[in-house]
Amino acid sequence: MIRIFVCGDTHGLLNTRKLEKLIEREKLTYDDYVIICGDAGIVWSDESFEPYVEYYNNLGVNILFIDGNHENFSMLKTFPKEVWNGGVTHKISDKIRYLSRGQVFNIFGRIILTLGGADSHDKDWRIEGESWWKDEGITYFDIVTAFENLKNVNNEVDYVLSHTPNQICANLLYEKFTQCGEDFPAYLLSKYNCNESGKILDEVANKVKFRKWFCGHWHIDEEVENYALMYECVVEI
Repeated sequence: MIRIFVCGDTHGLLNTRKLEKLIEREKLTYDDYVIICGDAGIVWSDESFEPYVEYYNNLGVNILFIDGNHENFSMLKTFPKEVWNGGVTHKISDKIRYLSRGQVFNIFGRIILTLGGADSHDKDWRIEGESWWKDEGITYFDIVTAFENLKNVNNEVDYVLSHTPNQICANLLYEKFTQCGEDFPAYLLSKYNCNESGKILDEVANKVKFRKWFCGHWHIDEEVENYALMYECVVEI
């Protein structure tokens, strides 16, 4: 039986131990898949590309990823486009695929909408074209693409995968963290306040029926209603 898991950011080789533990614990093979919810960082620079791809190729499982805000978008677009399981992908290698924005995939019976992208709260400290790319944020074109593809499944999917939480989810988390009078964690506040992409994603949340929405970006493991923010945890779908 083909198994599919979802996880949060890996940032190249910085946070991959969770993948190694998962593969060892679950005895996964190249019949199985792990989907990274953005900031995979596999396609980051010419210098890191070969060792990163070699590492992910040799994990022993197929890797799929959506984009986050820490990706080299100029480089990412150079990889060949292929339609795979109903949606547009960029093939990085035989074992690694980037799942494009606004696509609806039927991955072995799981209907999945992919909406990568996010806004960097730290872009003032990064360099455009080297450590930051203006393509990072979600656009209304991405949403239009999503709604066109969602027509084929009557606006109903099993899972939505995004990098940033939509603003509805962000507000629910704000309420959860502050419900007893606590202050919202300072380390999350900058991401909460820098979420134009999340506001755009609300249009999807308001119109699409979904079982679960997974995202990363905030580097926390929290669930609220039918949303799950992921970082260290890995979930089977």
